[in-house]
Amino acid sequence: MFSPTRRPATRVAVPLLTALLVGACGPSSEERERAASLEEAAAQRDSLILEVADLGRFVSDIGSELAEVSLEGSQYTVIAESPAQATRDSIIAKVQHLNTLVHETRSRLEQSRRRVSGLSARSDSLQDLLAQTITNYERMLETQRETIATLTARIDTLEITNVQLAANVDTLSATVDTLRAEASTVYYVVGTKDELLERGIVEEEGGARFLFIFGKRGKTLVPARDIDPTAFTALDKYAVTRIPLPDSTAQYRIASRHPLEHLASPVDDDGELAGTLDIAAPDAFWRNSRFLIVVRDS
Repeated sequence: MFSPTRRPATRVAVPLLTALLVGACGPSSEERERAASLEEAAAQRDSLILEVADLGRFVSDIGSELAEVSLEGSQYTVIAESPAQATRDSIIAKVQHLNTLVHETRSRLEQSRRRVSGLSARSDSLQDLLAQTITNYERMLETQRETIATLTARIDTLEITNVQLAANVDTLSATVDTLRAEASTVYYVVGTKDELLERGIVEEEGGARFLFIFGKRGKTLVPARDIDPTAFTALDKYAVTRIPLPDSTAQYRIASRHPLEHLASPVDDDGELAGTLDIAAPDAFWRNSRFLIVVRDS
């Protein structure tokens, strides 16, 4: 029969045994340190994996943006506000932005490389993998950097070409303006026969016998062979189509080779006119000569 006086001893022995068993089965301090080290290495690993993956996407994005930058067929223009100029400015801005991104990414890769080198020795295989991945990204980045350098050099060349083109266009525009002014500039003079003869603007021709039948032919006023433009008044044939004659009561005759049919002014049967000389068709009227000579009847 079980003695009641032994119960307290049993109740004390059971908890003590349980405590000893639990203590014997629990981790040692060395194991706890090892577990903490592994946990830290895992966290380090996960962080670096995410960081390298992010760098990979960033490098890929730079490559995609570079693929969109094209200078093929680009034509620079001298008009600063044109769409072509806006496109050029956009390309320059993008290349500069990409160049900045490449420098930033190289810095980030270097930081990641330092973190990988400090990864726990227990993660040698992962350390090698991440280091190789970063090396591959660095090679990609170097290729992109070379592409950006090529684009920058081409932009610089196009900038020089654009300046040269602008200078050529300015010169061409000035030449065109000069030629246009010269082409549209004509001259006229009005005076009596004696005045025009004295100034050397006209000459007299004729007076020889014709077939020895009709007697001596009369003399005719013709433009001088050597005409001095400074003796004339210059005008723009398109801007001025009405030339006022000095004396509205006098009669005038055109001595130069200008067709009367292209005048808007009334001309009598003898080819004389009065008042004003109105030109209906400037190009046709001035085609034969740029020097109009109008003689006033004495």
